[in-house]
This record gives sequence, structure tokens and C-alpha cells, in this order.
Amino acid sequence: MHEARCGGQGLRRDRLRTIGPRLVARRCFFGRALLTAFALACATTAPASAADATARPAPRAPGLAPLPRVTSPRLYVIDCGTLVYNRPEDYNLTREEVADTNMSVPCFLVIHAKGILLFDTGLSDRLVGRPLYENVDGGYGQIKFNSLRGQLADIGITAADITYLAISHSHFDHVGNANDYAGSTWLAQKAERDFMFGTNADRAYVPLYAALAHARTVVFDGDHDVFGDGTVILKFTPGHTPGHQALYVKLAKTGGVVVSGDLYHYAEERTLHRMPNEEQSTATPSSRELIERFLKEKNAQLWIGHSTAFFKNAIKSPGWYD
Repeated sequence: MHEARCGGQGLRRDRLRTIGPRLVARRCFFGRALLTAFALACATTAPASAADATARPAPRAPGLAPLPRVTSPRLYVIDCGTLVYNRPEDYNLTREEVADTNMSVPCFLVIHAKGILLFDTGLSDRLVGRPLYENVDGGYGQIKFNSLRGQLADIGITAADITYLAISHSHFDHVGNANDYAGSTWLAQKAERDFMFGTNADRAYVPLYAALAHARTVVFDGDHDVFGDGTVILKFTPGHTPGHQALYVKLAKTGGVVVSGDLYHYAEERTLHRMPNEEQSTATPSSRELIERFLKEKNAQLWIGHSTAFFKNAIKSPGWYD
């Protein structure tokens, strides 16, 4: 329903015929002689049809940066929080072996000529500015200084612009804002989707991603070529969770990059060949071997997102890799 605006009051066009001239004059300060001209002005500003209205692109918010246009993939590293942690022993590492026991929590955005992919959504934006002691989960203190939504806006991206959402896995530090992007098409490993909404799901975390149950979803088993040209591939790396996946991006200047998800948490896990005890009997060892072979095959580098050393030295959004 389109409304004519007058003197701060809204008059629906279909009511103009039934509202008495006196009421119109009182609300809009128009005389009886202007009523017809007012109605005609309303009619000329309305879209010709519903189809014409929906065909128009959604207006960009004032001050929003222009939507980036690319001819080859572009990769952004976004600050999605920090985990304050001091138990590397849980990963079969000693404090002397680990340079920093804390963990960065990045999100990653890929802009491709055929669409935009958001990989992981980090810690919840509701944590921004909140003190550490309010948000400790399983020994992991959560700190966040910048919202994901705000950092995307700095690039010129809104939730409506994101074509695809993918998550490495469904732990709280990777799905904290998943509901905000349920309007995108969710690219989901079948094993992870079943885990997220099955009887074994951690009910404390389901509210973080509950909206994905109703999202447009592409479900698959194994690797998935996001744009069909081999430049952006979700790599199936189960073990940490049943449907855990890593992200491969082929960049024109930087070369190939594999974002590890939680295949590794610390760089020292990789160099010292360590992993949590509970993962030794899962698919994690074979997934790590698969990725190591893939890195050699593609001459790619591995980005361990939770590594504070990686994040410190990374080009952060709104800068990018191409």
C-alpha cells in the first residue's frame, strides 16, 4: 500500500474518496479545492506496477561504501573477536611450546565475479564492548571490539549482498552471527547440518544458528566448488566435528590459500604433530593428511585462523588479498 505524505500525516490513497473534505482540510491543511490535485500527485508518484517496484535495486544506505566489483577473487580477513585461553594442554601442548595461548577469531569474505561468500561468522556481535568476565564458556573468555556487520559495511557489503554463507563448523565461535545471514544461501555439509539440528546438537548453541533451519540450503557430501570455476572450494575435513570443512581460495597475486577452520588451533599443533586426545580417534588425522597433500598439489599456503601470529600479520579488512 502506497501512502501520500502530508503535514507529517499519512493518507492512504484508497481512503481519499471516503474522507470528508473537512477532515482532509484539518489534517493536511489543504482546502477543498486542492483535494483533486493532491490525489493526482499521489497517483503520479506511485510505481506503475508491483513488477516495476520489485525490479528496482534496493537503495544503498547513505554513507555505505560502493559495492566492490572484481574480475578475479578477492579475500578479506575480518576481526570477529578473540578467545582468551590458558590451557594449551587440552591440545597436547605445553605453555612453553606455545607462543601465545590465546586465539584470534577471524571471519573471511570472498568476493567473486559471480557472487559473495561469507565463511564463518565469529563471536556474536552482542559481545561488542562487553567485559570478559560476562562471557566465559568452557574456559574460553570471549572479547569483541568490532561488529561483523559494521566491518562488512566498511567494505560496502550488507547482509542482503551476501550470496552464500558457509561455516567451517558449528561451534559457538564460528556461528555467533549466523542468524543475521540466513537470507543467504547456506552451503552445508550434510554431516554438519545433521549434527547441528540432530539429537546430539549442543542445545546451548542452537539459538546462535537456529534461523539456518529455514534458509535456502545447498546440502552436499565432500568438497564443493562454490562458483564452478575451481577458484573457491569448500574442502571436506571432518574430525573436529562430523562435517567440518576448510576453505580454499585461488588468488591471482597471492596464490592459493587454505583457511583451516579448526583443523588446527595453534601453529604448534602442525609443526609438533599434536592434536587433542579426543580427536586422535576421529577423522582429524586423515583430514590433516589430506590438506597437507592438497597444499603441496596447489602450492598453497595454510592460514590457521585461531593463530594470533597469523592474525597479527594478516592484512585486515577493509584491506584485502587478491
